[in-house]
Amino acid sequence: MRDIRSEFPALSDEVVYLDSGATSIKPRRVLDAVRDYYENFPANVHRGGYPWANRATELYERARKKVASLINAESEEVIFTKNATEGLNLAAHILDPLVGEGDRIIVSILEHHANFLPWMRLARRKGAEFSIARITAEGYLDLEDLERRMTPNTKVVAITMASNVLGTIPPLREVVKLARRVGAYVVLDGAQYLPHRRVDVKALGAHFISFSGHKAFAPMGTGILWGRAEILRDGSPLLVGGSMIRHVREDGYDLADSPNRYEAGTPNVGGVIGLGEAVDFILEVGYERMAEHEARLTEYLWEALADIPGLERYGPPPKDRTSLVAFNVAGVHPHDVAWYLGEMGIMVRSGGHCAHPLHAHLGIPYGQSVRASLSIFNTTEDVDRLVEGIRKVRKVFGV
Repeated sequence: MRDIRSEFPALSDEVVYLDSGATSIKPRRVLDAVRDYYENFPANVHRGGYPWANRATELYERARKKVASLINAESEEVIFTKNATEGLNLAAHILDPLVGEGDRIIVSILEHHANFLPWMRLARRKGAEFSIARITAEGYLDLEDLERRMTPNTKVVAITMASNVLGTIPPLREVVKLARRVGAYVVLDGAQYLPHRRVDVKALGAHFISFSGHKAFAPMGTGILWGRAEILRDGSPLLVGGSMIRHVREDGYDLADSPNRYEAGTPNVGGVIGLGEAVDFILEVGYERMAEHEARLTEYLWEALADIPGLERYGPPPKDRTSLVAFNVAGVHPHDVAWYLGEMGIMVRSGGHCAHPLHAHLGIPYGQSVRASLSIFNTTEDVDRLVEGIRKVRKVFGV
């Protein structure tokens, strides 16, 4: 673990970073790749024809191939976005013509706003029904409730691959099976999943999956939307302008093929090159190694928090979640907990975590929580410092 931690320049003995669920810190090789681009060949991609542009284009498209290989996809199915939110909005835009009045769109109460609001807006605009699948008392997706909502007029089922509050991993293959039984399109939010678990898009059977690059060791401003080639082939782009057309006439235009048709304008070239390096980092560390380390650490965190009086943890046990735990300290507002921990160099996130309906559904105090999220570089010492910090918080606030 010391070798892995040394890959992250931002880490030091004074810093405990427990906010990878919001964004991961970046390994040195990613930072070096971005710096190399801006210092040595800072040109725009495609059609330049000169050495800088050729080099930028080569690495940009090489990153696309790396991502495709990582998730077992074809290169033309990988669309670069600025984040998972943009990817999910693009998926909703592409599916827009297929949703009509009286149809049904299903999401779950687990969703991040990014996989909630685009579908709510689409349903309202088209006069479709917006249906929200529930969870069990333990925080698992209620498959029986989901199945009851799967009517013949269901057009879209949008489900998270891992909750950013409870850490819950739904039974994704069962979800896909239920949706496809009624002919619905399946859209998955993989932002909290890809940084920790391997994704095989062909085996999973969904129609769209959106990811955040910046949560998986890549620079901010990078994301991926994967979509099935047969859907992307004739889909409508969210943005129109440069780079996404074959030809423009005074009376119309012809769209380029995927993925170009969905990547209008100048992309985040340096960020995508860094994303390619982040994929290499993940593969070199290995998903199995990451999962094993994070599973042990999550269990350690879960049990350590249980020993703190007045602390309530949310969601299922460690074996059924990704590497994050949301909690509250009785009598102390989540923002005060996070602020005081931050003063001690312990970085956690507080708030509604862009999942207000879930907090309301669970009746969580303040409608907010504190979240500690782990990654491959974290250690048991980090958890021990968090626990010590929370105990100090309780003492300072007199609870």
